[in-house]
Amino acid sequence: MKKYIFIFIAILCFGSCESFLEEDFRSGENSESIVASEETFETLINSCYVSLRAWYGKENAWDLTEVGTDLFTWGLDNRSIGFCTYETFTTDEEQDRVGAIWREFYKALNNCNIVLTRIDEVPFSSEEMREQRRAEVKYLRAHYLWLISEIWGGVHFSTEPSEGATRTANRTPVETFRAQILQDLEEALAVLPDEATGADYGRATKAATEAMLARVNLYMGNYSEASTYAQNVINNYNYQLIDDWEAIWDIDNIKNQEIIWAVNYSDDPTFTNAQFTDVDGNLFNTAGLIQREGGNQGHLMWEIRYENLSWGMVRDLENGRGFQRWAPTKYHIDLFDETIDERFYGSFKTTWYANSEDVLPKWFPFLFIDGEQIPVPMELWAEPMFAVGDTAIVFYKNPVPADQKAKRLQNEIFHLNPDKGYLMIDINDMYLEDGSLNDAVINRQFYFPITKKYQDPTRPQLATAFSKRDAYVFRISEMYLIAAEAELMQGKADVALGFINELREARSVEGKEADMMVTEDVLDIDFILDERARELATEFQRFFDLKRTGKLVERVQTYNHDAAPFIQQYHGLRFIPQSQIDAMTDGESYQNPGY
Repeated sequence: MKKYIFIFIAILCFGSCESFLEEDFRSGENSESIVASEETFETLINSCYVSLRAWYGKENAWDLTEVGTDLFTWGLDNRSIGFCTYETFTTDEEQDRVGAIWREFYKALNNCNIVLTRIDEVPFSSEEMREQRRAEVKYLRAHYLWLISEIWGGVHFSTEPSEGATRTANRTPVETFRAQILQDLEEALAVLPDEATGADYGRATKAATEAMLARVNLYMGNYSEASTYAQNVINNYNYQLIDDWEAIWDIDNIKNQEIIWAVNYSDDPTFTNAQFTDVDGNLFNTAGLIQREGGNQGHLMWEIRYENLSWGMVRDLENGRGFQRWAPTKYHIDLFDETIDERFYGSFKTTWYANSEDVLPKWFPFLFIDGEQIPVPMELWAEPMFAVGDTAIVFYKNPVPADQKAKRLQNEIFHLNPDKGYLMIDINDMYLEDGSLNDAVINRQFYFPITKKYQDPTRPQLATAFSKRDAYVFRISEMYLIAAEAELMQGKADVALGFINELREARSVEGKEADMMVTEDVLDIDFILDERARELATEFQRFFDLKRTGKLVERVQTYNHDAAPFIQQYHGLRFIPQSQIDAMTDGESYQNPGY
């Protein structure tokens, strides 16, 4: 029997992209034309991939997975502070963000259900291709079911296509979601090819499926299975840890040996967007969500407004178009020993170089060093402190001694290098003793290092919002972390240690491999979470990690000063968007607890 679902679910969401997503399926196609040919049906299959772009590499996803955790809080231009603090979720912006994702995921789920229900009616050129495409869509359906259940819990569940519209929805236990996820993935695993190359790069593969099985089994507490699948990926495919951390994130090296599966983007804006619809099925105005051009938006979200300092810097393509949506917590910065771990300087940009003569700072007649007035040679007065290309701004992870930094005016809030004039921003400029951001100095728009993982200086021009950077979903390093945690949770700390140290050796500064090694006595779930933060920060999992380990409230209260007063246990599930509640006859009883 056909199930009837949400008022907006029957509206199909299709887009197109380079390589295998080149067709644009139109929701006006009738049901018979969908199955009339393999070519037409392929557009429907491809549409099941497109909705991934509504999540991976988009602001909404980072709002729901990385900020408001122990790692990130809000920056000056944040448009949805509720996700950072948990204080309130009543603004239109916050409702729109969650509503857009809800609709997109359920449309994607419905598309997957249509494919799996009707694929046997299609005249495929070979049965082998039919079964491969069936397996791909089972993999995708499992992925959407996993995201839905992790974000909202036991909400509406269906494996049948919806027809028409209804104003009721079921509540299904999370265990039902999980059983279907495992079934879909295990069935896909038996069919999919080991890898996808060329025009098929980005399609579901056997390796991606085993990686997904490793992750979801870890989330479910099935530790033996999680370890087995993770080790399968480590041992049975051609993925490997790369010793050079920055090479993993090089925009010219986005298809590298660490990447098991990624959501593809392109430098052609025609082939890089997912089209959002509102509750009436009209194209959704995403301008406020920074998705109007599609593409990976990370290069915008994580960059500071360095140009606002007027210290030798103006906005340019190389340094990016900063929106400073979020800022790292002090805990996040302190996680790294930068003298031995290459992930600190490889993950955070800490130095900016002057790029404009028009805003070069000038020497004053005096400097103040540790409260003492020091004269500047007269020949330097009113001369530029440095030249274009010289260091302009430096963030220091540790405190800079007072006698090694200066001010031009005694009451100026900025420190500078007394010899070369560049701004010196140390950890005490950025944070107060309690770990909160030092708003009196940084104003949440500059004065903190920024995540380098998403920078893209290859964009056509500064104003271009989209990036061609693929959004990584599974990297081989996660498999080492999964295997380590799963073995530790089974009481096998010695086995876990091997996976941890192999990863840490690959992430060591050259010559510091021995210093990066740890011993069994430090291994516990908090160490695992710390290591996952060092490795996977901004990669769409932190909120889920804290929730699944029972550490969400504890760690947010300990490390996130902005969110500490408001975070509660019920925040582990997100609110059902008001647009969905309003569309239902029994909407008031459908909301998740606490909201």
